[in-house]
Amino acid sequence: MENKAINENLSKTEDTGEQTLNRVLPLSSLIFYGLAFMVPLTIFTTYGLATTLTHGMVALTYVVTTFCMAFTAFSYVRMTKAYPVAGSVYTFVHKSINPHLGFLSGWVILIGYMFLPMLNYLVSAMYLSSAIPQVPKWVWIVGMITIVTIVNHFGIKVTDIFNKGIVWLQIIFLAVFVIITLKYILGGGGAGTLLDVSAFANTTELVKEGMGLPVLFSGASILALSYLGFDAISTLSEEAINPEKNIGRAILIACIGAGSVFVILTYVLQLAWPTAWMDMADPDNSYEVIMKIAGAGMAYFFTAAYSIGCLASSISSVSSASRVLYGMGRDQILPKKVFGYLNPKRKTPTYSILIMAVVSLAALFISLTTATSLLNFGALLGFTMVNVSVIAHYFVKGKCRHGMDIFRYLVAPLLGAAFTFAIWVSLDRFSMILGFSWLIIGLLYLAWTTKFFTKLPAEMVLE
Repeated sequence: MENKAINENLSKTEDTGEQTLNRVLPLSSLIFYGLAFMVPLTIFTTYGLATTLTHGMVALTYVVTTFCMAFTAFSYVRMTKAYPVAGSVYTFVHKSINPHLGFLSGWVILIGYMFLPMLNYLVSAMYLSSAIPQVPKWVWIVGMITIVTIVNHFGIKVTDIFNKGIVWLQIIFLAVFVIITLKYILGGGGAGTLLDVSAFANTTELVKEGMGLPVLFSGASILALSYLGFDAISTLSEEAINPEKNIGRAILIACIGAGSVFVILTYVLQLAWPTAWMDMADPDNSYEVIMKIAGAGMAYFFTAAYSIGCLASSISSVSSASRVLYGMGRDQILPKKVFGYLNPKRKTPTYSILIMAVVSLAALFISLTTATSLLNFGALLGFTMVNVSVIAHYFVKGKCRHGMDIFRYLVAPLLGAAFTFAIWVSLDRFSMILGFSWLIIGLLYLAWTTKFFTKLPAEMVLE
């Protein structure tokens, strides 16, 4: 049973006289926001590598990954009920464990939100420049940064409309692609049937050789990155209608729903090309799979839908980052006049959005490897800290230690933390060097603002 005294105390609203974000987002908008952040079509960017690494067991690997990521999703649900305010990981750790650690957690998760737009700009510019070589990459990058900044400035309602349209475009692509793939299979292509499991015969061989689980978890370390984004929904707690219920529901639906789609789609792809893990000429090239099964027309459709999907993901990630910056600015951990500012008319953190635009210009010279490395470092470490926060808030402080509470507030978050931490420590050396460099910068800033930790950072104002 949850500690009512703790939750009642944390849910009190302080009348500070400050402007607040507008509560305008229903459950559906929150779900679309998370899906826009995740980019459903990202499944194709990792399919070739994942099917090669797992010997064709991508669908089964997605089942394992969805199960493991669900523990982290449930941890987000628990923490958004306790702290329905802007700030996400920063807020959870700040209030449940330690203010100093809270700042560092927020600092780390920021690199995930800040470098995802850069990653999207780089990948989109790469695809678009290939399709229209007359237009240089920097034009695409600057153009997308401009669109993302304008949409975010005009408020969360405009962002919501934009995200829904783009997510629906991706859903249409996936629906058409699945129909074409099913027609291809039933017409005698690939396995020739939806029920023929001979395409997965190599699974039995791997299990006999004792390689089953190691191969699955190696694949899961790659596929877990497909889920990055459901956590961004928690940054909208102060703009959601009935956040205590809807934020958690949206997180679970986005995470488990997207995972289910990934499982179904990769199962169908495996049936359509059972030997892809051996036969693909270039595992990094998603066009090879799409063109073999659906033809060149769908490959071009994919380029358009994926590029636009990256735009929606950038809009969502800039929105999330600006709200985490706003939460820190409101707490006066970052300069309040800049980061804690809200546009009086649109109720958006304008300065934080503009700062994100300036930071995103780094995409003009940063490499794809660097952006990916920093994104993975921040997101996975942030996930781990959210799981730890559940234990600290409910099991330790709240003393929820009876019956099923032991599973809810200790076992489940421990499993979630173990999975995300295991992936985090397996990141390459380059990711670790860049990530810890960013972490050290944050540590030095925190030491300076707290007079070398002799005082606590400012308390979170619960709006």
